[in-house]
Amino acid sequence: MINKILIAVFSAAGVGFLWWLVAKVRTVMDQRKIYNWLRTNTRDEPGESHTNTETLAKGTCIPENRVKRACMSDKRVFRFEGTPEKWSIWRKEPQSIYEKRGIYFL
Repeated sequence: MINKILIAVFSAAGVGFLWWLVAKVRTVMDQRKIYNWLRTNTRDEPGESHTNTETLAKGTCIPENRVKRACMSDKRVFRFEGTPEKWSIWRKEPQSIYEKRGIYFL
């Protein structure tokens, strides 16, 4: 009787550990894919450094909820809390379009 209980407990713990391991591996793979996509498709230029969650999900073929989870857990990806939410590997705040060229007066 005790052997059956121990087997059930260890089996449940083993399944739980495997489930956690699969989720962790998936998150790491998602982080790598998102980081590479951002590095390839964005630049550290005004108006080109940030992208929203929907565009990122379409570009990487990862569902939006997994994109958010992977971006939030990756220290290399910065989140800008605007409307819509945007992500970047270059900087937290999007730079102004006037940053490089300055303001032109008529």
